[in-house]
Amino acid sequence: MTGSTISRDAAARLAAYTEDRRSDIVATVVRSCALPRPSSAAIGAFANAFLDRLCQELEVHDLDAVDVWADAEAKPDRAFEHARIVVISCAVISSAYVVDCGASDEVVSYLAVRSSELEKRFRFEREQHAERTVARMVNRDEVVASLLSAIEARDPATSEHSRAVGMWCGRLAKTIGLSAPDQAFAALAGTLHDVGKIATPTEVLLKAGPLDWEEWEAMRAHAQIGAKMLERIPSLRDVAHIVRAHHERMDGAGYPDGLSGSSIPLLARVVSVADSFHAMISKRPYRAALSVPSALDELRAGIGTQFDAAVVDAMFDIVQPRGVVRELRALRGASG
Repeated sequence: MTGSTISRDAAARLAAYTEDRRSDIVATVVRSCALPRPSSAAIGAFANAFLDRLCQELEVHDLDAVDVWADAEAKPDRAFEHARIVVISCAVISSAYVVDCGASDEVVSYLAVRSSELEKRFRFEREQHAERTVARMVNRDEVVASLLSAIEARDPATSEHSRAVGMWCGRLAKTIGLSAPDQAFAALAGTLHDVGKIATPTEVLLKAGPLDWEEWEAMRAHAQIGAKMLERIPSLRDVAHIVRAHHERMDGAGYPDGLSGSSIPLLARVVSVADSFHAMISKRPYRAALSVPSALDELRAGIGTQFDAAVVDAMFDIVQPRGVVRELRALRGASG
């Protein structure tokens, strides 16, 4: 199997958990509105068949068990539905496991890569399988989609925020003059910046109010957890250090490593601005959304302490007329 692997001990725990929660997992999959025929008995039967093979693979550590089954089941007229059942099943297992058993980057990474591999298998007709290895079939886009499915299963708002931050990061990277590949990489980093929240306790992730100290520590851990998850996935390993650093601050008062200034990767500084901006203009259970001008004022106030000046300038370039940006730069020059 390509991508993330899983140790025997972790595999055995995951298999036992999946068997114990099988009926709940299948019921959630069957009700999913992401399927073309929700509540179909055929969906339940296929999900159960998939879980049978997945548990077999985990219990005996036979990494061909599901692949052989998937190749036998692949039918062009059901490819989309079967691929989605696999992806949703893995996302549901991943989300439920971290809620009930605690954070496990090994389990989440394994399920993300496994679901993307299997989705690709179902989308290709059987005669094509012989010409394609799983390594060639799977790319980072499919793994990202699987991770986002797992995030969405836990909290749709976090999933929507992640996609929006990815979009802002791509625009910011373009505005500051980065190359097209770097713009795409910035968008990827922004999309995955909160992937570690898959492992954040539900009562913290969904709390409708300010966090206490212990809850805040649990929330802060998402940057490190997300980086560890991505380090386990070969196609996403290069973005791990950006995810780890996206809450660092220019003045060194950020986390988890207390980096400052230019020691913070440029794209992490881009993610920081995009993340903060979108969070401020979004409604939260405990506060109303800020207006765009108010959010820009907050970014401006954080220049040099929390945010990189060039990236904030780029955000102004994107959302306000050029004259306002020139005024901002003139004011900063006069005060400096």
